[in-house]
Amino acid sequence: MYIIDSHCDSIQQVDQRNHGIVNPYNFSGRYPQLQLVAAFCSWPGEDKRKSYERACRYIGQFLIAMENEKDRVMQVKTSADIETAFAAGKHGAMLTIEGGTGIMGSVDIFREFRQIGVRVFGLAWLSNDLAKSNRVFDDGEEDTGLTDIGREIVAEGNRLGMIFDVSHLSDKSFRDIIEIAEKPVIASHSNFRALCGHSRNLTDEMAKALVDRGGMIGLNLCTSFIHEEPEKRTLEYFFNHLDYCLEKFGEDCIGFGGDVDGVSGVYPAPLTTERPIHDQLIEYMEDRGYSAEIIEKTAYRNYLNYFKKYL
Repeated sequence: MYIIDSHCDSIQQVDQRNHGIVNPYNFSGRYPQLQLVAAFCSWPGEDKRKSYERACRYIGQFLIAMENEKDRVMQVKTSADIETAFAAGKHGAMLTIEGGTGIMGSVDIFREFRQIGVRVFGLAWLSNDLAKSNRVFDDGEEDTGLTDIGREIVAEGNRLGMIFDVSHLSDKSFRDIIEIAEKPVIASHSNFRALCGHSRNLTDEMAKALVDRGGMIGLNLCTSFIHEEPEKRTLEYFFNHLDYCLEKFGEDCIGFGGDVDGVSGVYPAPLTTERPIHDQLIEYMEDRGYSAEIIEKTAYRNYLNYFKKYL
């Protein structure tokens, strides 16, 4: 048994609080875990230069953590690295970019981030010079999708073998990128809009388009994306999103994308940070009666199969 999770914001905690990237709550205490670690570079109010500097600082913190914590975790750049980490009983950490503002519209910087080890790239968190984000729903701006520069970045990403993340893209940006990205895209931390109408979640049309092309969906623990009614923002309703996926889109496209350290410390009850979050998720699935096969597919096997093909 392993764990693979496609999104966390833990590097921000390393930067702000000067502690390790592997902590008692964000990595499993029972199983080797591959964690995709987002370098966030689209902070509200920052200009592009500041976002670039933030991204560089986060990447630097990530690389330092990989050295300081090498007895427990190793950087993953290839599918072979995943196998190496797991065989050694270690955790793996893969560097990703959340919000592409920090590349300043530069193909050269995009290439540099890839060379450093970024393997998954989200074009927008806030709308920028690459794409519109799903915050267009909140701001009332026109959804014009990918820009010419954004399309150029996707073309270069295709050449380099980058995986693109659609979780924060607007609906039109999603439609644009899914047609031109050569590798199947992932929604690293998104739920389903049919169950919770938040714009951060996927419509059925979007989910089907993604799944039909071989992409992956990582379920998000952010309570606002679980249910519109506050009293129903619980772990039970979180797993309703899994059930919805199993019914509508099958069992081979779903995994965890917990957004740990990115939800302001508010997790669906009875989840707690007093113990490893992913261990609690597995225990809940066992208690709820999911089959061993569904538990393994959701916990790691689906993402492992995906990365064996595309990383």
